[in-house]
Amino acid sequence: MKSPLLLLAAASSALLFNSCSSVEEVAKKDGTTGGSHARFVKRSDYRTTMAVYKNNALYDAAVPGKNKVRISLSQQRAQLITPGGVAIDTPVCTGKPGKRTPARSYRVQEKIADKRSNIFGSTYYKGKKVHGGDRRKYRGPRDKYIGASLPYWMRMTGDGIGMHGSSYVHRNPRSNGCVRTPHHIIDDIYRKMTKGSKIEVVR
Repeated sequence: MKSPLLLLAAASSALLFNSCSSVEEVAKKDGTTGGSHARFVKRSDYRTTMAVYKNNALYDAAVPGKNKVRISLSQQRAQLITPGGVAIDTPVCTGKPGKRTPARSYRVQEKIADKRSNIFGSTYYKGKKVHGGDRRKYRGPRDKYIGASLPYWMRMTGDGIGMHGSSYVHRNPRSNGCVRTPHHIIDDIYRKMTKGSKIEVVR
């Protein structure tokens, strides 16, 4: 039979474990992480991790059009901010040197779920791909152009800067000005934003 002291120590350890685990970040099947957002931003790898934070209770309660997105250029992260707090915190990839994403306040000018780029994509001639990238740089023959996919597009400027889904979300500025966002979370942000919703880009 175990001594009362051993039983007390075991009970105390279990209580401590349970209280800590209630605020631990738990990886979910959808690729997001739960727990406390205040705890999440204190991660030592916050600036470099690809982890996505999501508070499902805040997200579900958020009314489209009542929310905003805040994008940090220094952290390379975006947050969906609802009246109740931060519902989503995701890595993003903004404009590279020479094509920086300007730090200022924007309004969503248009939303297109299946947008394709008018500038970047693949150019074909007689069934073969003859060029990839900026179509303006190709001077040869062509008979078909397919723009790069920019799913869940939210336009920020009239000259082509927007927030959209991408497979190329690096942890440093590397886009042509757009705000690249992981595919598995951009649709959630898109659903809670409307035309006219605010997107703040800060340094």
